Amino acid sequence: MAFLEQLAGALLREHGTDLERVAVVLPSRRAGLYLRLALARNAGKALWSPELFTLSSFTERLSGLRTLPAEELLLEAYEAYRSVAGSDAQALVDFLEWAPVTLADMSEADANMVRLDGFYRDLRSWEELDWSFNTAPLSDGQQRMVRYWAMAGRFHQSLTERLLGAGAGTAGLVSRKAAERGAEAMPWDLIWFAGLNAFTVAEQRVLDAARNAGTARFAWDADRYYLNGKDQEAGAHLRLAIARFGDGVVPVGDDLRTAGPAIEVMSAPNAVAQAWSAADRLRSLSLEERALTAVVLADEGLLPALLGALPADIGPVNVTMGLPLAGLPVGSLVDAFFQCVASSSGDTDRPIEPVLGVLGHPFLRGSAASARMDTVISVLRSKGRDRIRGEELLGVLEEVVPEVALNARAVFGIAPGTDDRTRVMGLLSWARWSMADDTLAIEQLYQTSIVLGRTTELMGRYHHDPDGAAGIAILTRLLRSARIGLVGEPLSGLQVMGLLEARGLDPQRVILLGAQEGKLPAASLERTYIPFELRKAHGLPLRDSGDAVQAYNFLRLIQRASEVLLVHDEQAASGPSRHIAQLRHEWSGARSGRMTFVHTHVPVPVRSVRPIVVNIAAADRERVITLLERGITPTMLRAWLRCPLDHWFRYVCGLREPDFPGARIGSDVLGNALHAVLEEVHRPWLDRPLVASEVEAAIAGIHQALHDRLLRDAPPERLESGQPLLQIGMAARAAANFLQGEANSVRSGIRIVPRALELGLRAEIPGSALHPGVRAFVKGRLDRVDDRDGLPHILDLKTGRVDDADLRIPEISIDALRANGGYAAQLLVYAWLYLTEFTEVPQVRAGLQPLQRASGSAGVFLRVGDREVIERSDLPAITEVLTGMVSSLLDLGTTIAHEPDSAYCVFCARVD
Repeated sequence: MAFLEQLAGALLREHGTDLERVAVVLPSRRAGLYLRLALARNAGKALWSPELFTLSSFTERLSGLRTLPAEELLLEAYEAYRSVAGSDAQALVDFLEWAPVTLADMSEADANMVRLDGFYRDLRSWEELDWSFNTAPLSDGQQRMVRYWAMAGRFHQSLTERLLGAGAGTAGLVSRKAAERGAEAMPWDLIWFAGLNAFTVAEQRVLDAARNAGTARFAWDADRYYLNGKDQEAGAHLRLAIARFGDGVVPVGDDLRTAGPAIEVMSAPNAVAQAWSAADRLRSLSLEERALTAVVLADEGLLPALLGALPADIGPVNVTMGLPLAGLPVGSLVDAFFQCVASSSGDTDRPIEPVLGVLGHPFLRGSAASARMDTVISVLRSKGRDRIRGEELLGVLEEVVPEVALNARAVFGIAPGTDDRTRVMGLLSWARWSMADDTLAIEQLYQTSIVLGRTTELMGRYHHDPDGAAGIAILTRLLRSARIGLVGEPLSGLQVMGLLEARGLDPQRVILLGAQEGKLPAASLERTYIPFELRKAHGLPLRDSGDAVQAYNFLRLIQRASEVLLVHDEQAASGPSRHIAQLRHEWSGARSGRMTFVHTHVPVPVRSVRPIVVNIAAADRERVITLLERGITPTMLRAWLRCPLDHWFRYVCGLREPDFPGARIGSDVLGNALHAVLEEVHRPWLDRPLVASEVEAAIAGIHQALHDRLLRDAPPERLESGQPLLQIGMAARAAANFLQGEANSVRSGIRIVPRALELGLRAEIPGSALHPGVRAFVKGRLDRVDDRDGLPHILDLKTGRVDDADLRIPEISIDALRANGGYAAQLLVYAWLYLTEFTEVPQVRAGLQPLQRASGSAGVFLRVGDREVIERSDLPAITEVLTGMVSSLLDLGTTIAHEPDSAYCVFCARVD
């Protein structure tokens, strides 16, 4: 029988239908709704309902204090802090960085009835301890903490006085005052404490007072499986409570210990697939079965995905969690706006990427403006700059989307004196126009405007400027706590809830999503400034206490269910929940068939897309001939081997990737600059052996040389901060390591003589005569040619990653070079060009010099079969590869299609 049904029966047996002067304290408000239903059903007639509380609302009633919302508490706390710190007080925005943890520690100390004078004295003394037992003075950090704890005690006292004067408190202070008032504040004839588990010291004293006054009844919601098992953490708090307050009036159950539910553990391929798996299971149930089902979200972020996945005929659904604004699109819109504000630093000349982050948000690209906003973004990107002036931005918007001009002027702060509230309201107004046909979006924007008004009201009440970082911090906190409520009937239909809301309830069928470690149990960050040893000494809860509470909540949820489905994300690095492993190890062995494990995958509809192919016609052939006469490059051959269709679009049709300026220096720009710098470093050593000391002497100037070279492509201010500064430093370090490696190689006895730098070569393909009137050439630029111990070495400098396996081919053929053989093909062409130009050279080695490796100076060399040299006898095979490419481009009627194994084609997937 469900716990609340048993509790209702016990209440009616003792009080009949006259429950007017009875209070019942339950673990959740939802449990109160179900208890009223159970009382009505069991009584069968009209009755006085008892007064229902949660433990927090009960202590509020006893203390006469209200628990302040977090944001209001922070501003109250700042006033108390300023009265203590005086002229040394930090600004509000700095206070907000550390105050939440401090306030949580203060509340916890109050909730556990800690003697505050001794507590803060111990904390000061702790920081003053010198664990090395020497005479060295305290470090700066230790001194700061000593001053912090000296201030924290006075801060706590000042805040307490201020809150009590306003009839308010932290959660801990409220329960402390309830404990101090004791039984005198309890006007009921009898108080039932039902379904509760863990208590703070203050809460224990409240229960003690009721028991000692003879007005307390206790009803524990437990199962012998974890209550009697001394090693079961889920029963840890209940064992202490029963030892203190007695067995209770509701018998302890034995469902899990004797049989328990049928448990199915399902692994889903990703987080969202969990929601679709749950929806698929619900689809197989009747309306009556769904009404006896609860979907419990250990990961509450899955709620939007679940609502989107539910079948259309789901029937009545009740969701009491609500959708947090910060996790909805409006939250990311406001976040993108604040990132844009932070990057602007008050200037009208703004970085373009944060601006595009705002303009590209879906809420500004709704049905009213989608295509036109795409045009705006394209126009801004086409300017090829990484910053844009405010008036220039507004000009583009006014021309393309004139309806948003007024809001855009407010959002981007172009009008003088525009405050943050006006800017955010302009953003919300803009989004409302864009999303006018989306009711959920309109509700999000409306609720955000309420939060904005609440922020302005709070900041004004405490005489703070709502503009700036502090106002943004308060607004962000309010967005995290504000939720869009969802309408439903809590007593019928499918129930969707979080794990805490499920306390006290006993659904017959449970579908739990997010059953992976870190969500079940939730990861504990243990944000506290109080050292572990002092937490333990003063009786404050430790991590194992929180883990025990979560273990109880989980096992209590499933103990009376008949069917349980636990769904976890198999991509989660932490793996399935420890509770699943515990059940499998300790529980399922004696219950054959009661626990099964399955893997699910969500079917994805296959799109029927007509493949893109090109049939070479006479007009195409003329373009190919022009390309061949200009010359094939090793890069072109590599692209053709990877995917002929992408090569066709890029080199024959001349399509180009758009150049998107951003915060980073483009990899091509940085690579070209690094090539140029290393070329200048090595040029003085042409035709003479490298000397280790001279190479090392050149290292010191690499960073400045690279910086100066990049000034040709970027303004100085762009290179002196942020990602560009980091990129330059990393590239300079890689080049310095490369040169040091060369010096080390010379010292080890290797004779290195640079013979050529950036050597340009061009040669005709002999086999092109197979196509009358066509001449095909190959051209390339060799980064460097060395004489190393008498053998020519062709070296191609690489700033990116190099996989040695890509330079190993069994033979020289088109088939061997497909897939990952692009780099090998490039080196073969370099060798072909060099041996064709220098007919007296019998063989060469060709390789890459990866700057990312400490050993990059030695090179990674092409290997054909079991040899690392390219000989003159290999030239016909290389020529055959080149003529194969030429023939495929020139033969009329040839069909060019996408290579299915090529996953990174730039144009194949974009051209229709």
